[in-house]
Amino acid sequence: AAVVVPVAVLAGMHGSMGRGMGMGFGMGPDAFGFRGGFLLGRMADKLGLSDDQKAQIKTILQNAKATIQPIRDEIRANQQAFQAKYNPAQFDETAVKAQIDLQTPLFQQLALEAARTRAKVLSVLTPAQLQQLQQLRQQFQGRHGAGSGTGPTK
Repeated sequence: AAVVVPVAVLAGMHGSMGRGMGMGFGMGPDAFGFRGGFLLGRMADKLGLSDDQKAQIKTILQNAKATIQPIRDEIRANQQAFQAKYNPAQFDETAVKAQIDLQTPLFQQLALEAARTRAKVLSVLTPAQLQQLQQLRQQFQGRHGAGSGTGPTK
C-alpha cells in the first residue's frame, strides 16, 4: 500500500456507483492508499512516531470516523434504494441523473472530510517525518508503479 495517511473510515463503499466514483481529487474509498491503522502500526516504527503522536493520530481517526460514518451510511442507503427500484436492463437517464445528483453532495462531503483528516494527521508529524513519509511513498511508487498519486506533496 502507498505510504500516506490512512483513513479507514472511507474504505468499503461498493455498489454501482463504484469505488470513489464522483469523488475526484483522489478521494476514493481508500483515498490514502491503505486501510486504517497502517500509520499507527508498521509506519509508526518506520517514522519513529512518539507515543503522543500515535495517540493524537488515533484520536483524529476516531473523530473522523464518527463524522464520516453517517455520510457513508446515507450513501449506502441511497444506493440500495436506487438498486432496488432501478432496472439496469432499461436505461433511464433521468433516474440515473437523479441518483448522481443525490449522491454527489455526499461524496463531496466525504472528500472534504478525508482531506481535513489527512491534513490533521499530517500536522502531527515533524518536518523530518513528513520528508521521510514522502521518501517512503516515492520508494513504494517506484516498486509498484506511479499508483494513485494521493500521497502528501511537499
